[in-house]
Amino acid sequence: MKLLATLLLVGLWAATLTDAYFYVPNFMSSLPFQGGSAFAQRGGDSIVIFGGENGTNPYTNGLFQLQQTGDTFTWQALEQQNPPPGSTYGQAIVSNTGSTFLLMGGLSQSTANQLLPLQMYSYNFDSKSWGAWGGNANTNATGVPLNRQRFTATYDNNTSVYIYGGSLNNSVIFGDFYKLDTGKMQFTELPNAGEHRYGHTASMLSDGKLVVIGGVALDQNNVPDLVPMQQVLVFDTKTNTWTAQNTQSSGGSYPSTRTDHSAVVTSDDKIVIFGGDSGSDMRNRQYLNAIAILDTKTWTWEIPTVDGIPPSRRSFAVSGSFDDQHVLFAFGSALNTQYNDLNVFNLADSKWLQSFDESDSDSGSGVSGGLIAGVTIAAVVLLCIILFLLWRFQSYIRWLALRIHHDIWKPRTGEPVWAETSRIVCQIFMLFLFVCFLVFVIRQAINSPNVTQRIEEAAAQVDVPDVRFCFDGFPTYGNNDPRDPGVVCQTDTGYSCSGSIQPLDMSVFTPSFASNLGAVSCFLFRSDADFKMTSTSGANNGSRMLFTFFGDQSVNYGRVHVSLYPKQMDPNVKVYNLNDDIPVIMSDFDVLTWQVNERNDLGTTNIFEVEPYSYNALSYNLIDHRYLQPVGWNYVGFSPITNSTPEVESNFRAEAPNPNYTQTHADLAFIAIYPESFANYTDREVKMYTLLNALGFVGGIFGLLVAVQTWLFGFRPSSPWGLVHRWSVGEMKRSLLRGLQTSFKPTDSSIPLVHPLHPRFSMNNMPQDLAYESEGQRISRVEERMQMMEMLFKSYYVNDEIFRSLDNATKSVPPGSTAGSPNGPLFPSEKGADVQRSNTGGFSHMFNHRQSVASTSSDAHSQQNLNASGRL
Repeated sequence: MKLLATLLLVGLWAATLTDAYFYVPNFMSSLPFQGGSAFAQRGGDSIVIFGGENGTNPYTNGLFQLQQTGDTFTWQALEQQNPPPGSTYGQAIVSNTGSTFLLMGGLSQSTANQLLPLQMYSYNFDSKSWGAWGGNANTNATGVPLNRQRFTATYDNNTSVYIYGGSLNNSVIFGDFYKLDTGKMQFTELPNAGEHRYGHTASMLSDGKLVVIGGVALDQNNVPDLVPMQQVLVFDTKTNTWTAQNTQSSGGSYPSTRTDHSAVVTSDDKIVIFGGDSGSDMRNRQYLNAIAILDTKTWTWEIPTVDGIPPSRRSFAVSGSFDDQHVLFAFGSALNTQYNDLNVFNLADSKWLQSFDESDSDSGSGVSGGLIAGVTIAAVVLLCIILFLLWRFQSYIRWLALRIHHDIWKPRTGEPVWAETSRIVCQIFMLFLFVCFLVFVIRQAINSPNVTQRIEEAAAQVDVPDVRFCFDGFPTYGNNDPRDPGVVCQTDTGYSCSGSIQPLDMSVFTPSFASNLGAVSCFLFRSDADFKMTSTSGANNGSRMLFTFFGDQSVNYGRVHVSLYPKQMDPNVKVYNLNDDIPVIMSDFDVLTWQVNERNDLGTTNIFEVEPYSYNALSYNLIDHRYLQPVGWNYVGFSPITNSTPEVESNFRAEAPNPNYTQTHADLAFIAIYPESFANYTDREVKMYTLLNALGFVGGIFGLLVAVQTWLFGFRPSSPWGLVHRWSVGEMKRSLLRGLQTSFKPTDSSIPLVHPLHPRFSMNNMPQDLAYESEGQRISRVEERMQMMEMLFKSYYVNDEIFRSLDNATKSVPPGSTAGSPNGPLFPSEKGADVQRSNTGGFSHMFNHRQSVASTSSDAHSQQNLNASGRL
């Protein structure tokens, strides 16, 4: 048994192992969403990243460092002095000393479609300052490549950088090839490959060969087309010669053609490529997330079978190699979507990892051969154990079979075999139907969907939500300038609630809006718990909150974004570390998720935009939503275990901007916020089907099947014994039998309904001497048998309450009066004799009456028998 349990546990453990994204929750609020960044590896454990595009800015200039530390990463924004202009699709290298970061080319707002020298900037990690190359502004320089994007700049880890291809825009594509001496900052033009190309990768091998893969090249008709993967370009830096190297595929298929992909060189000179796109226009562009590996020793492509959860499809991803076993692909973009995830690929196991933990990376996933073998062995062992138990306990099994047969095979006297057989077959069939229905009802309760019930209770006053106001596109002038953004609060009763409004520190966290109208400044209205809206007039806060917005009235393109939150579910309190007595019950993960959505402008509920010079109205309802917890008790059907989550529902109406608003108003806009109804709302989540509901269904079906069984085969009396009595064993069974024998004392009489009354009905069931007993003995035996039957019926079948009531009624009749009727006594005797009353039971009256009648007989033998009957 221990062996069987061990095999099953090992099999289940192997079947439940899975892999997923490399996931670090605290990165969610710090990693930028960007693609097209310039990056370079610094040492063996860090990647330095500059610029790129995000959802609101196509040219950023942030400088970051991603570093591997053990089995995780650290992320930091590097301090910059005199940063260069923001750029996208540039290239970068880090010097072999690790002290300098060189940024080259790229697309920026000032260089787009401009014929300028290759723009270069140098960052010193020690001084944390940038310096511009002196030739950036020399438009007449010769021997210097033009500025470009989507090119390659490959460092030989010494003093040379090889720059190849790229484009000025979609129509101007370069095919020149240069070497930059980083010591002298001088360019040398090298023999080109005779091909104009962009969006490719160039990887430096350990033997000094530069391998160019993929991208878009101009064909013989000067039409851009994807470069096939059956051939790569190889430049030998020692001989300064180009070679077109044919490749082969180990599996018969080559990687998909692609551009703007990422490439990493491993320590054994294998090139791992990831991602890319089809190079089409944005409407028809398709993206990839597949891994392909080129073995440069044999020039053979391998498309591995990858386990784990693959990253999203993308182009322009950041890539790097760590510890000769793991490669990283991060960030990137696809159409208008930028990513901020980190994806680690394990080269040895060919799968995407959740962490660098080797115990996790060495484990398999899915159903393995070992699991199948373990389950098979366990099944064989279990079968052997079952067969052994059947052989060892065969006598008990036979006894059990006979016992079951004895309990179900009960034909009635005179009933043929086919009738009883039909009844049992029908009973088994109905039992099968009942069990099927029982399983169905239980499964229905277990898989029951949740429904929400709304409970509304009228209230004289209701709470108010938190309201955040974010000014988008309105500049801040400072020094208490009246044009600075601001919010003033007042209720309809004139009560000032401006004291509950506080500015939020945008240096801690700044929400992003897709419109990107300009500067963003936010304010939060958060009142104390005693501030409520009241439906009646009087000395109270009022029934409506009136907010007035102020700012530069000349900015007519700006917007004010209004967001509502329940007080206990306001993430701003945690993000901006506000001091407040009302606790926020949101988890850190939910707050981080909210921040990610805010940075991508993905919020959809309870968020509205107010245009300048407009009047607006917003109604709300605060709801206590009680969600069912995923616990087994909730399947029962009463006293459910729930989580109480505050929520808010809102409706918004905006008027069109008034062109004459500024003539009569010094503010920007106005909004009224009020409860939609003065009531307390509770949304209670319940299960549609529960086990209590199932009991009603089961009882109804059971009663229906019993009725059908009775209708088909007649009524059968139910046994007064249940399972406890019938299946008891040992001392319990013996105590039941002793109790029957002691209470009913079947001394020399037969058992009613079991033994025949007279020997002539069954001579085999009675002793031989009973066949010749006298008539008096037979009458005595019948009396005892009737008394036993009376006691049995009283104990197991008949409730004697009405009989005891009758007995009490007869005892309460006064002497000399009639009982029951004015016409005569209750039991008149046949010859005027009084009826003798006995306390021995209901049938004893009849026996005493028979004795009185028989006393007139001269038959001595009959008199003897009647006297014998008086023993009752």
